[in-house]
Amino acid sequence: MKNIVKLVSFNTFIPFFYPALMLPIKPWRTKAIKMLDFHTGDRVIVPGVGSGHDLSAIPNDVHVDGIDISDVMLGIGKLKLKLFGIDKHVTLNKMDAEKLLFDDNTFDKAILSLFLTVVFDAKKAFSEIVRVVKPGGQILVFDHLLRKGDIPGVIAKPVDAVLSYSFASVTRVLDDIIEGQPVTIEKVEKGDPVGLIKGFLLVKH
Repeated sequence: MKNIVKLVSFNTFIPFFYPALMLPIKPWRTKAIKMLDFHTGDRVIVPGVGSGHDLSAIPNDVHVDGIDISDVMLGIGKLKLKLFGIDKHVTLNKMDAEKLLFDDNTFDKAILSLFLTVVFDAKKAFSEIVRVVKPGGQILVFDHLLRKGDIPGVIAKPVDAVLSYSFASVTRVLDDIIEGQPVTIEKVEKGDPVGLIKGFLLVKH
């Protein structure tokens, strides 16, 4: 049952309205990606890559592995790779972000762009990302996540439990998601004109 609703959503109506929905914040997403300190030859993982909305903002001298559970979104993404001429350094594959098929300490960077609020189990998915990122590697979280204390847990957790089965949750708390993981928040920047979305730059110990 876990991902059935999300699979249906991401393979039917979401691919068609998502680009228009995301267009107003594209400059902010691009700005957030620049929080990362890229180096030539870096290997970057982008879970929930969707139709590749952020791929053109990533430098061409790194290799990107984008993964998603949606065949439709990945199909659109592969067409865009050809259109943008970036298919030489980007690989897209179908994969469950909660069970990554990569070895430990594989990636130098991770970009989680509007991902942790739509994945079914954000804590599990984040732990997988941390596992495959190298020590000292950077993880960018660009999302509308709350911080501890913004909403009482007795309200946020039950609401999130319900919304986990829908398109997205708006009550997830970043501190809860990263709790117990060997990461430190290094920088926080506004991710939209009003600050509902933020860019969080984390580093793995």
